Amino acid sequence: MKEILNFIAWQWRKWELWQKGYIIGAFFLGAGVTAPDPYGMYLFAIPMIMLFIWTGKWWVWEQLMESWNKYKTEKLELFTNIKDSHK
Repeated sequence: MKEILNFIAWQWRKWELWQKGYIIGAFFLGAGVTAPDPYGMYLFAIPMIMLFIWTGKWWVWEQLMESWNKYKTEKLELFTNIKDSHK
């Protein structure tokens, strides 16, 4: 039994944040389905909030960072092209 717990702890440390969040969200989703009425709604809300946060991160933040990096690259290339244009 101790070996199984050590394996679970080892695997948990290897997972990325989104994988850990998925497991935690699945736990709360299952708990929300089986819990009595007022508590079930609150437990069910946790994975839904996590889903909206990750979707927002993917849809807004990562797209914004990708555009920002592209902007900086194009700006750097523009200055290089201007500097080298009269050679």
